[in-house]
Amino acid sequence: MNDFVLPKPARDLLRAVVIGVVIGAIFSAFVLANLQSDLLQQKFMSLRYRVAALLPHSAEPQFVPTPLAAPTADGRPPTDDAVPTPELPNHPITQQPAPTAPRSPSRAPTRTPTTLPPEITPILPTVALRAIKPDYQRWNNCGPTTLGMALQYFGKPDPQAEIAAFTKPNPDDRNVRPDELAAYAHRAGLHTIIRVNGTLDRLKLLLSNGVPVIVETALVKQPQGWMGHYRLLIGYDATLREFNTMDSYDGPNVKISFDDLDAEWETFNRLYLVIYDDAQAARVRALLADTLDDQTMYAQAAARARADIAADPQNAFAQFNLGSSLVGLKRYADAAAAFDQARTLGLPWRMLWYQHDPYVAYLRVGRNEEVIALADSLLSKTDDLEESHYYKGLALRALGRAAEARREFETALRYNKNYRDALNALTNYK
Repeated sequence: MNDFVLPKPARDLLRAVVIGVVIGAIFSAFVLANLQSDLLQQKFMSLRYRVAALLPHSAEPQFVPTPLAAPTADGRPPTDDAVPTPELPNHPITQQPAPTAPRSPSRAPTRTPTTLPPEITPILPTVALRAIKPDYQRWNNCGPTTLGMALQYFGKPDPQAEIAAFTKPNPDDRNVRPDELAAYAHRAGLHTIIRVNGTLDRLKLLLSNGVPVIVETALVKQPQGWMGHYRLLIGYDATLREFNTMDSYDGPNVKISFDDLDAEWETFNRLYLVIYDDAQAARVRALLADTLDDQTMYAQAAARARADIAADPQNAFAQFNLGSSLVGLKRYADAAAAFDQARTLGLPWRMLWYQHDPYVAYLRVGRNEEVIALADSLLSKTDDLEESHYYKGLALRALGRAAEARREFETALRYNKNYRDALNALTNYK
């Protein structure tokens, strides 16, 4: 039997197609390798990120698990017999910057001032800060990308890959904490202030004075579901009642209504990060002068959370905010009770990817088994959460399980070699 041979026209067409595919592949590789900051490459990476999110993955539970122990007669869950944990870090908002960074001013509460110094511009009807080049996040890179866009405003074109290498050495790290973003900003020669209990007017006041703001919010995208998300605010229109944002996920100049932003912002106790340079220092300190006392800030935040609970007793986020604010006030037993209530009402399962105050409260009141169970519930599906390994290690150590505790600290550092709390726990290990 003779071998089958394509007719010449068909062979020529096939050859042209093959050559075209090869040339296209070479060109695409060249573009992606050499035009790292090009918008086309950014969109390609963003598309790859979104496609990856659609792929099958291990099923996640819907909610953070409810507390292990039932409350006692006084309404509080029983405590374990525990070794004290005095090495617990300060609340992330009040942690000092990295040793190599310039010191930032002290930090504090959030109540929009009624009177302003003469050098401060009052809230304007509309604000549009100068253009910032958009950047689309790569895998789990919301924090570094948003920070990179903020740094652009100050003439610092640090790429998201460079920021990520410092803030999240593990590329699959699900969360970059606000204090980690602040540490990089200090490293870049800028100053930061992190606050909670922000208000819409506070955001507008900062923007009116030429200060962009990063806010930590919720983001619900299908099929990924609920997750935390940073947004960079660069302007607003008071008549339309909407902010203009640079969004690492959805793109540049994404509009969000005042009400929607506040609802999504509430889930992170309305946390905001202000980055500024030396030229803006005096102005920013004047803008935030009434917020620079932690005790007052957390007291106001707790009062606000209680008001939100009174308005909606089923608001699990308000209960969680109450717990976080009480941790800031060092009222750990009350904080633990608030977290128990929030978990009973139902919190998104990924909540503790981003916020870790329940671990602190439970450790402080000796509920070490609760910490271990809570950490295990997250780590069973997502093992590279360095904070959960760290807090689990503290609970194990308090229970006298020394070898297991050491392994948890070492695991936390394997996932994030820059995690100072875990390094301190391992270094000071007894």
